[in-house]
Amino acid sequence: MKYILSVVAVLFIVATASAQDSVKKVYSKEVIVTGFPAEENITPVPYVTITKEKIERSAEYKDVPSILSNQPSMVFYSQSGLYSGYSFGNIRGFDQRRLSILVNGIPQNDPEDHNVYWIDMPDLASSTTSMTIQRGAGTAFYGPAAIGGSINVVTAPAIVPSYVVSAMYGSYNTAKFAFEINSGLIDNKYAISARLSKFKSDGYRHADKNDLNAYHLSLMKYDSVFSYQFNFYGGQIEDGLDYYGIYPDDEARSNFDDKELRKTNWSESFTYERRPEEGERFFQPHYEFLSTWSLNNNTKFTNSLFYIQGDGQFDYDGTWVRPSTGYSHSYYYRLTPEYAAKYGFTALTDTTLGNELTRGYVGNKQFGWLPRIEYTHENGTLNVGGEVRIHRSLHWGKLLSAAKMPVDLPGDYHYYEYNGGKDVLSAYASEQYHASDDISVTVAAQLVNQKYRFYDEKPFYVDSAFASSSGLLPGFTSHDFTVPLTFLNPRLGINIILSDALTSFGSVSYTTREPRLKDYYNAEFFTEPNFQKTQFGTYDYTQPLIRPESLLDVELGVRLNTSIGGGVLTSSLGGYYMPFTDELIKTGKKDRFGSSIVGNAESTIHMGIEYNGRYAYSTLFEVGLNFTVSKNEIKQFDSYDDPTLPVGKTPIGFPSVMGAIDFHYNITDGIGVGVIGRYVGEMYGDIGNSDYLKNDAFFVADANLSLIEKDLLGLNFVKVTFQINNIANTLYTSYVESSAGFFVGAPMNLYGGLEIGL
Repeated sequence: MKYILSVVAVLFIVATASAQDSVKKVYSKEVIVTGFPAEENITPVPYVTITKEKIERSAEYKDVPSILSNQPSMVFYSQSGLYSGYSFGNIRGFDQRRLSILVNGIPQNDPEDHNVYWIDMPDLASSTTSMTIQRGAGTAFYGPAAIGGSINVVTAPAIVPSYVVSAMYGSYNTAKFAFEINSGLIDNKYAISARLSKFKSDGYRHADKNDLNAYHLSLMKYDSVFSYQFNFYGGQIEDGLDYYGIYPDDEARSNFDDKELRKTNWSESFTYERRPEEGERFFQPHYEFLSTWSLNNNTKFTNSLFYIQGDGQFDYDGTWVRPSTGYSHSYYYRLTPEYAAKYGFTALTDTTLGNELTRGYVGNKQFGWLPRIEYTHENGTLNVGGEVRIHRSLHWGKLLSAAKMPVDLPGDYHYYEYNGGKDVLSAYASEQYHASDDISVTVAAQLVNQKYRFYDEKPFYVDSAFASSSGLLPGFTSHDFTVPLTFLNPRLGINIILSDALTSFGSVSYTTREPRLKDYYNAEFFTEPNFQKTQFGTYDYTQPLIRPESLLDVELGVRLNTSIGGGVLTSSLGGYYMPFTDELIKTGKKDRFGSSIVGNAESTIHMGIEYNGRYAYSTLFEVGLNFTVSKNEIKQFDSYDDPTLPVGKTPIGFPSVMGAIDFHYNITDGIGVGVIGRYVGEMYGDIGNSDYLKNDAFFVADANLSLIEKDLLGLNFVKVTFQINNIANTLYTSYVESSAGFFVGAPMNLYGGLEIGL
């Protein structure tokens, strides 16, 4: 890829010169429409779109979840405590595994784990033209079903020629360097852009380093009949492991203001705090082809073809293995005589290895095709399309080093290994019908067929003790299963224009979403598969014990857009009611990676009120305010192991109050200042609402200053930025998980940036 970028950079020098003279018309928006964009007076769900101008205020050092942190019903936290690294965004309290995350309409949730690892898409925000958040079930039909909401990030080449060099430096030796080239329009139809960047940081917490390299290359053809866009992006990353926060005990809770304790990066099960050898290396290149073909004045055919490949490894502490976990070291790492005889090494007779360092590897390959036909008729628009997605993965683990280990252990000996797969095939139809000039109705349905696969597991030995407790026969065995799932997701929405300034909307959606693959069987931890057992002690893979979750989402609201006092006020007020069947809920139990284990709660309810308002006075200033008040309760959870929980009154662990305020003021044409504040109410790390797992409410505010001078010293522009995060120096914890502890936010930290347009 670096060679492609080098060639493109040379071509730009020639192409951009001709583009300067050939730009005769400017396109106001991207020709290629990705995903299902929100449309004013049509989309019947709550949404917000963030423009490129607002993204650019913070894109130099923030990733996508932190840029969205002040949006309605959003809760942001990062494992690092900064606005970079492993970052996560929740909507209405639902974590990223319950959101549908799209880039250019292409699904980004890991097919097996459902999470989104923004760190594997470094510097994506700098190449982004807009971001749209739709809360609730939303309107998208690609990727996993949206529960809390969906986020679509859109990238496209700039249509104005430019060469930009930028640099940033700040707290914790955080630095970023980037170079960007945009050809502008060539022959009024072609555009090419390329960006290279490097981000490094020592991190706030112990051993929390980041070394991220990013590239982004886009080639687009604008045309009234056939337009297309190629996108290639990704980058090699290296980072320190920080998926454990502060251990949740009484001593820690009483010392959250201890500046050294806040940097703690370990689990109580480890012998050591994070060692220099521990870290992650990963590379996830993305290849996208997007096209729009206007067959006639009324019909468009859009296509998205993509391939995503992710390969990497992480080296982590293995000293967590204790007899109390049910494993000795030699048993867990499969070094006992049975394995020695099968794989040809000397058995380990001493069950204690000491100072274990383990490597986990994952290799992912995913191909997808998203076709759609859009037909515009007299009274509306009909969309018919589908999704084809094929995913395959390889997972293995090996013992890298230990104080004691077999001297003749093969270097490629994997103590666990398996392949995973997921096939997705779906079809949908969506009609946006204009019943009158003031009323539009949306009727849609999606039929989804999914198939999980788990196969080629490395055989493991069942000893007599485990055989008697599990019902399995002694000897070597492995698991192999397929879980087919079929869902029907219908939606109905209405949008009514009440006046020139006021619009109302409402929708009813039914959505079903599958569990994660490791919810069926966590092969890395050797847990028992979540399937019914037969009378012979085997597993009936056609009878899983964990079920998909189903949601009924009812949304009602109004939107206001009016002129007041020489400015424009836009605001929305809405309510949602979301009863669940078999919601997958954190039970307080954990796996060895610190991830929460979930179970099906038979009946739960989420409901709330959301407000989002913004007032803009010309280009002088704008102010925004949003808040959410919600109630999240378990009505029935028969499988939870605490019978004392009062049914019907048990909160699920989501914050019930959250909100944000922001203000931006342009002092002059080239000088602007802004302040953003976020409030998150108290929340709990599990459904038991234990005081030692309560994350206290917090408010944190950031400030920024930017100065832009155009035509300075022969340069196109010079931009200087200064950012102060956590201006009150608040010592707070931003999130809590029962299995990982409290994640802190860094105290006051400063950043300065310089951007030069050549």
